[in-house]
Amino acid sequence: MKFDLQLFAEDAVEYQTAKQLRKGIRSLKKKIAIHQYKIEHPWESYSDWFDKPERQPGRIRHWQKEIENMEESIQNRVDELKKRGESL
Repeated sequence: MKFDLQLFAEDAVEYQTAKQLRKGIRSLKKKIAIHQYKIEHPWESYSDWFDKPERQPGRIRHWQKEIENMEESIQNRVDELKKRGESL
C-alpha cells in the first residue's frame, strides 16, 4: 500500500477526509500535552538540565514554539471541518 505523504502536509488539509482531519486533531492534542509535560518537567527530557542552565530558556522556547505550531495546525483542521459543515 502506498501513501501520498503530501496529502498530510499542512497545505493539503483541504484534500484530507473529515476522518483524517479529526484524527489529526486528536494526535496534535496528544502531542501538545506531551510538550506541556516536558515544559513542566524538563529534567526528564534532558539529563543535563541542571548542568547546563544556559540552555534551559532555549529548550523551553523550542517546546513553546512547537505547541504554537500544533495549535495552528489544529485550528486549520477545525476551520476546514467548519467550511465543509462537519462537526468535530
